[in-house]
Amino acid sequence: MVEKNSATRAATDYFPSNDPTASVGIGVEERPVNYVQARKEETRRRIVETASRLFQEKGIDGVGVDEIMREAGLTHGGFYGHFKNKEQLIAEACACAVETRSRTVREQLAGMAPRDAFAAFIDEHLNKAEGDCPFSILGSDVARRSEEVRDAYTEKVKALVDFMAEELGTGREEAILTFTSVVGAITVARASTDKEFSREIVKSVRSTLLSLWDECCAEEQAGAPAKRAS
Repeated sequence: MVEKNSATRAATDYFPSNDPTASVGIGVEERPVNYVQARKEETRRRIVETASRLFQEKGIDGVGVDEIMREAGLTHGGFYGHFKNKEQLIAEACACAVETRSRTVREQLAGMAPRDAFAAFIDEHLNKAEGDCPFSILGSDVARRSEEVRDAYTEKVKALVDFMAEELGTGREEAILTFTSVVGAITVARASTDKEFSREIVKSVRSTLLSLWDECCAEEQAGAPAKRAS
């Protein structure tokens, strides 16, 4: 009985009362399957994106399902028409946050020379020391979650490291060192109450990582064939 009620409420979420087709007597069961599926996917995406934003603003433990659904403009009952539990949503929301950030960075660096792209990558993340770097914001929360959540986060981070090694002119070890150094610097800088010290952290890490690229990667890149901009 509970599942039936949840499904009924979920259907209400997909097809609100102001749906223009409601006035002509088209019921949920009469709608084309592709229409129903499209609305369901759209609703699910809205929940995931809302959760992603709220988790970054307030932390995973600081946000409940009620608040997520309310912010998404939906009812609590509709949640279980999309997710088996909150942990599944957390996994997808964290992956969404990391993937969105990674995609934005990849687009910004497209066509740049490796050294310029490396510097821009560092700056783009270190400039988020007081802002929206999901790797830093969500990392400590994710570490305390289920394997499902950590797996989703891990796969996105590994994909970003692969991108760095392939497109920023670094080896894999340098890519891992750069990524963890940047995330660590952001975490400590954000936590510090001394703004001058926070700036010193960011400046020191940036300078050291650029020197690392010049010492370890420049010679290899000099002999590499030029990449065409995509």
